Order: sequence, then structure tokens, then C-alpha cells
Amino acid sequence: MDLRERVTQLLENKGGNYILPFFWQHGEEEAVLREYMKAIKESNIDEVCVESRPHPDFAGPGWWRDMDIILDEAVKRNMRVWILDDQHFPTGYAAGAVVNADAMYCHQYLDYNTLGSWGPRKGMEIDVAAYARPQPAPPWMPPEPEGIRKFNDDRLFRVLASRILEGGAEGETVDLTGDIKDGRLIWDVPEGYWKIYIIYLTRDAKGRNDYINFLDRDSCRLLIDAVYEPHYRRYGKYFGNVIAGFFSDEPPIGNTPGYTAGDLIGKPDMPLSWSKEMEKAFTREYGDDGWRSHLNCLWSQDADTHLTARMRIAYMNAVSRLVSECFSNQLGEWCQEHGTEYIGHMLEDCDSNANLGPSMGHFFRGLSGQHMAGIDNIGGQVVPGAQDAPRRQPQMCQDDAGFYHYMLGRMGASAAAVDPKKKGRCMCENFGAYGWRLGVRTEKYLMDHFLARGVNRFVPHAFSPKAFPDPDCPPHFYAHGENPQYRAFGALMAYTNRICHLIDGGTDCAKVALLYHGESQWAGEYESNIHACRCLTENQINFLLIPSDVFAEPDLYNASFDEKEKILRVNGTELRALVISGSRFITKAAAEFAIKAQGQGFPVIFTGRLPEGISDAAPDMSRDMTEKLSGCTVVPVKELAGQFAQFPLRTAKTESKARYLTVYHYENGGDIYLILNEDAGNEFSQWVTLPVKGGLAAYDAWDNRLLPVKTRETEEGTKVYVKLAPLEMLVLTVSGGMNAQGGRNEGREAAGGRAEDVKKPGGYSPEAVEELVHAAELTDFMVSRCEAKSYPEFFGEEKAELTEGMARLHPEFSGFYRYETKINADNLKSAVLKYRTPMNQQKYL
Repeated sequence: MDLRERVTQLLENKGGNYILPFFWQHGEEEAVLREYMKAIKESNIDEVCVESRPHPDFAGPGWWRDMDIILDEAVKRNMRVWILDDQHFPTGYAAGAVVNADAMYCHQYLDYNTLGSWGPRKGMEIDVAAYARPQPAPPWMPPEPEGIRKFNDDRLFRVLASRILEGGAEGETVDLTGDIKDGRLIWDVPEGYWKIYIIYLTRDAKGRNDYINFLDRDSCRLLIDAVYEPHYRRYGKYFGNVIAGFFSDEPPIGNTPGYTAGDLIGKPDMPLSWSKEMEKAFTREYGDDGWRSHLNCLWSQDADTHLTARMRIAYMNAVSRLVSECFSNQLGEWCQEHGTEYIGHMLEDCDSNANLGPSMGHFFRGLSGQHMAGIDNIGGQVVPGAQDAPRRQPQMCQDDAGFYHYMLGRMGASAAAVDPKKKGRCMCENFGAYGWRLGVRTEKYLMDHFLARGVNRFVPHAFSPKAFPDPDCPPHFYAHGENPQYRAFGALMAYTNRICHLIDGGTDCAKVALLYHGESQWAGEYESNIHACRCLTENQINFLLIPSDVFAEPDLYNASFDEKEKILRVNGTELRALVISGSRFITKAAAEFAIKAQGQGFPVIFTGRLPEGISDAAPDMSRDMTEKLSGCTVVPVKELAGQFAQFPLRTAKTESKARYLTVYHYENGGDIYLILNEDAGNEFSQWVTLPVKGGLAAYDAWDNRLLPVKTRETEEGTKVYVKLAPLEMLVLTVSGGMNAQGGRNEGREAAGGRAEDVKKPGGYSPEAVEELVHAAELTDFMVSRCEAKSYPEFFGEEKAELTEGMARLHPEFSGFYRYETKINADNLKSAVLKYRTPMNQQKYL
């Protein structure tokens, strides 16, 4: 389908649905559930994601009663249903199946205790058995709560002794495991101070012990047996038609409890996830069994930084690949075999997406089995005008660089673009826990923010049928009819669906690849991708974040390097440069590509520094490959944009620097540009050059119409005059020379720059308005009000307060205000009402 056909579908109201809001379940009455399915459908939404929040009888008779009702309504209303896949958030509790499961299905940890000893010293003796298990809390600490399940199956794994060097780093390490007899170690301590690690396996560490073990295939199967299979047994006839699939919400590796900060490999005193598959996986990733004698590097820094990096990346590769295989892929394969799809998201906050604990260890691998990429934006993460605001909440996010604004959306869209399984689809859970202060005006900006980064599926958070007001993470879009912005919310959903229809099924047009920093983060000092994402976004340069696996396993990503054309092709996107955020170590696969590519004239740019080593290579190979990288370009990250000043690497050119202008380019049978002014306080008004020629038109997705734009053809492409109010977005379509009138643009300038600035049927351009002879300012209004559930029954007519606003007169009121005035229209052929919105957008009626 070419773009002209796609736009025609929209103009004829034949676009698709790309929205699936959470519909929370608490065991409400049948009438309420039916009312809410109707309300969701009437919000211009054709899908819903049912979530137990929690339901008192999940996967029991009460749950099936409610699902019967919801599915019955879905059939009647031609809607589709997704199912959040657990009794409560986050995914992995398996509806309680782990609580009493056999120990083999439960979490297992690699943990340690330490003792110190000095030498030289003869015959130092340790009761190893006493330390090869979790230690009791000291007597001055409160006791553990009663009722916690104890496994008492601790097993000694290794005893290592490391010499402590000046400055605290660890030097020579001795493996003493073979010297243990009858649970005791007798050792002649050499000279110096030594730290003795007693490393053991346990199921009694303090992690999410009532959750599945994400590194164990059989344990992950508990979730399928407890949730997926019962739904299939009862509703198999709906799978693949009414039931679209299942949604995992922030599944955690869970070696630490709750949402903890900084659970990056190397954190001292952090128990590490383990399973029966880990020893074989660790050996595969390290290259041999030598890892057993260096396990201390998983918690402490060895004087040999390359050894520390090699150990940590081997462990994290083993973990993240097991998570991919045992959890994500297994669930995705089950869904595919049963005619449905698997979607969701992990905890992404700041750089925690490459961490353990509440996240999944690696953003791309953690989502490998899902049929869409997924992210979420909740609780004020993206905020208008907050690009430069430091973040200190929640605890796991300490960010001064702008993760939420500059990296989050693009990371999700990149996963959608590079992974063939995802078919270019990226889902964003949006609006949750912003509070009742969040209105449709800001919701529109939040949609535009992610649309302009390539996100094309949304899960609004949430429709809650609980009695109003439900304190659980508002806003709630219907709220039993109490939300006065419900109708406007429906208009926003129609708007969002239309734009998603344009940017679905085509190709992301990024030309710059940015290597995902996860592996470098594991290995040691690193520069977060956030900084490069920020610089590229602020300079209108589209990019794709790509994992090192693109080079290590190119077949999974349909990836190839065309040496002649100097193009890296990844799942249909043609990339012409690679950026690597400066770090101490990179992977062998990334280094091999960088060496080869830069030798062929393909730009490889490091920000800030070249690597000192290759984290997953033996020492000799690491030194050799590092030396070969010396020919690559190195620039400070703030100067990165200078490397991509010209087309095709640049997406758009502005007359002057516009750091708050975000431009997204997508090809879908024709070129589409989304141009968003993310300056919350200032208008953008410039000529913008795009590297395309042909008929350009503005698509007004709110009113569903095409409008002409002011253009000038140049040698580089086409200049478009763009005038945007704060937080306003322009959608441009380029399709076979078609302009808004269906003709061809021969280089002449069409009137106006944005939707409000063009002459419309029955309306006027700003120039025409200014020429009106009889102009009068309207200041005398009467106002009446109406509560949301009583619309349109207005009452209480009174004189309007235009200076301070009606909220000062009625601070507790929620609903609609209607302003009325009278004008003398005798002898007027036509009239225009000119007004400004709260976002300072000029409108005409």
C-alpha cells in the first residue's frame, strides 16, 4: 500500500486501532463491566487489556464470570482483548504457584560470606560449613517475620582467597575449594592481608522468593500452567480472534526484593541469580571453566580490570540469555503456537534496563520473545519543559542527562525496528500515576512525544471501574462518568489512532546506529547512551539503538554489511554510521565490526574515549583488537552532531539551532515527517529543509484532513515553513507529488505554515482576519456550568470572571463551563472568532 492509499483510508475513517488501555478488574458487578466496555468503545478504542488489580478470585470462578462478560461485550462490539498475565503486578508471581512449589522451581542464588586473615600464618582454620549459608541477623536487629518459607538446602560452591592490595583492589586469588576436608579448611596464609570468600548456593537469600526463577525453563513454565493454559482451556475458541494475546508487566529477575537502586553486576553484598542451567551457560560465555576461580570478581574489583570485565560480562551474558530463552522466548512461542501474540515491557528507568533486581538484565534480550517492543511512561517521567530537570525519584533512577525525554521512546522504537519478530511495532504504556492533574492537553503532548520517536501502539493507564474516586494511580479516563474530560479523551484516542496508522507497517528512516551500552555498563566505566541520544535528538538526527547481538548473531536481525555501498542493513533500515558511547570495554562482536567497517570507510565514532579492552575476549586478543580500533574517530559527545551535518545522515536542517525541535522520518509507501516543538514556552517559526522532493501536505490528524503547506524546492530537497506553538506537532506527508488539493506542487508557495494558518473552507487565513474592517474584542460573557455526569444540563448562570478565572469562584467544581455573549451581526456577510488556547495556540472559527 502506498502512502496515498493509507491517507485515503484515514480520510474515509477506515484506519486501524492501535490502542489497548488497561481495564482493571476487582470483581465488579456485571452491569459495571458492560458499562465500561461500552465507554471504552465510545472512546474510539477497539481493544482492551484486562488486568487483575488484583481480582479477589483470579483464575477462579469469579474471574471466569467477569471474563465471560468482558468477552461477550467484546464480541458484540467487535473489540479485541489482551490479558495481563498474572494475579498482580509485576509479572512472575504465577498466581501464587511458586509459594508452595517444589524447591527445584524456586529462586536460587549465588551468595557469599567473607572472612579476613593476615599472614604469614600457619594452620589458619575455618569452619567452612558454618559460613556456607546465610548468616543470622545479629541479636540487636529485629527478628525476621514469622511464616517465611525456609529451604535449608544451602550448598558450598567455592572458597577463594584474594590478596588485598594498596587502595583496596584484589590481587592474587587462590582457589582453596580442593583443600576443604569434612567441612573445614586449614590453610597456611601467605604474607599480606587476605579476604576469604565462602561462596555458596542458597534459596534463602532475600530476593523475590515467591516469584518464578527467570533463569530456569521449568520454573517459568509455572506461569504458563497457572495463567496461560487455564485461559486457553476455557476460551480456546477466542484465541487469535477476540483474544489477541498476553501482556507481561515489568517481570523482574528478582535477586533483590522490590524496586531497589543500582542492582548492577558488581554491587557488593548482592546475591546473584542462579539456576541449574547456569554452570553450563557460564562456561559457554567465559570460554572455559576458569570462571570458577574468579567468582570474587562478580562482587569486587580485581587489580586486573580486564579479568573483572570478562567475569562480569560472562555472568551477565549467561543470565540475560537464559532469561531470553527460558522466560521471554518460551512465553512468546506458547502464544504463537496458540494463535496469539505476546507483548509487555520491563523496567527501563534510566540505565536499570541492563541491571538485575527489578529489571531483566538486557533491554533487547529481555524482550526477545515479545511480538512488539514495549516501554512505559508513568508518574511524571516525561514532563513538558523538563528536558533539563535532574531526576532523583524513583530511587532506581538517578539521572541528570534526560533518559526519559531523550532515550526511552527511541530505545523502544529501535527494538521494534531491528527485531523482525516485532514487525516495527512498539507499545508504550502511558499516563499512569500522573495524577488527576493530568488533563487531555498534556496527554496529547505525551502522545506526540512518543509518536515523534516512532512509538505506534499505546496502552493508556487506565480505566478503573472501582467506585469513584479510586486512589490507585489516577487518572482514570471514565471514572463512572465523573471525568469531565472523557469526551475529549476520546477525541485524543481518535487522533492517536490516525497517526499510528501512518507510521505502522513501514520502515524507520534512521541513518545513524548507536550501540546499546548494556554490555559496556556491565564491564566497568562507561558513558550512558543517554548523552548521545540527547545530542542527536536536539540536532534533528534520527538514530537506532542497536545491541551488540546485531553483529554477533546477524541472522536474528536480518543484518548485513554492504562494504561497497558502505551501508549497515538491519531488518530493512539502512544505516550509514555507527556511534559507540565511550567506555572502558566493548564486546568482541562490536569491535570486530568497528575494525572492519572503519577500514572500509564506514564512519565509526566513539564519544569521549576509545576502549581499553575487549570484555569477552582473552587478554592477548583484547590487546590486539584494541590497538586496531585506534584509527576510529573520537569526539566529545556534545560535539557528536557535527559528524552528521549533511544529508542523508541528518534528518532535517533548520535555519538556526533548535534544540527543542524533534523530527522523525518514516517511510511507508511515501515519506512521513513528524515535527514536534517540545519547547513548552516558545513558538517555533523557521524554514526547515527536508531531503525529499514532491507534493507535501500537512495532515491534520485532529480534524482528519489534508492541508497545504508553504514550500520551496532547493538543490538539497524541499524547504517547508514550519510554525508551531509550544508543544504542537506537524505531520507532513510526501506522496508522489500529491498536495492537499490532489494536484502537484510546482515550486509555488501554498498559504500558511500550520493547520491554523491556512485558508479553510468557510474560514480565513490570519492575513485575511487582520484585514477585517469590523473587529471587536469580546469581553462581556455570561457563564454557566455543568457537572460531567449531567452534561449538557447547565446551571448557575453568572457573569464570567475573565481575569482570575472561574476556578477562583468555584474552587471545588469539576465539569464544564459554557461561555455565552451576544454580538450585533447586522449587515455582516461573514464573521470570524479569533481566540487563543491555554497553550497559546491561535485558533479561528
